[in-house]
Amino acid sequence: MRTYQGDFVIDLPRQTVWEFVMDPQRVGPCVPDLLKLDVESETRFHTLVRVGVGPVRGKFNLTVEVAVTEPEESAELSVRGGGMGSRVDMKAKLNLSDTESGGTKLDWRCDAAISGPIASLGGRMIDNEARKITEKLFANLREALSSVSEQVAATSTETAEPESTD
Repeated sequence: MRTYQGDFVIDLPRQTVWEFVMDPQRVGPCVPDLLKLDVESETRFHTLVRVGVGPVRGKFNLTVEVAVTEPEESAELSVRGGGMGSRVDMKAKLNLSDTESGGTKLDWRCDAAISGPIASLGGRMIDNEARKITEKLFANLREALSSVSEQVAATSTETAEPESTD
């Protein structure tokens, strides 16, 4: 079992971040090397992703199930699937909390079990690839949320009352 974790701050209210991260249609494109996304429901979807660990490269079919543990605050994700003769079983948790500046802190932790030929490549190769995928996922997520932040700012400017010149 391998454990990965991290956190980052987003300059958006928690409710906005929650709505974004709970929407598979919005989060799916943030997944690195996503080839296909089939949303079965708000809490269950299937992905086909390209994976490469060292000399082993191929595609993984993954099923993701989301369970909200505390609305607008925490959720758990179960990711299962495989490809290239390997299996992956991940349990991830995310927690959102308010920051003093009105933003949101996203804390995450993922426990992953990998078996098959990829597991035989060794921990360092797997950890390096997991780190790259995770960093890319959260960079994409930050970029997508920045776009939401810009849209919110633009909407606020458009709907603001014009200043009186009297």
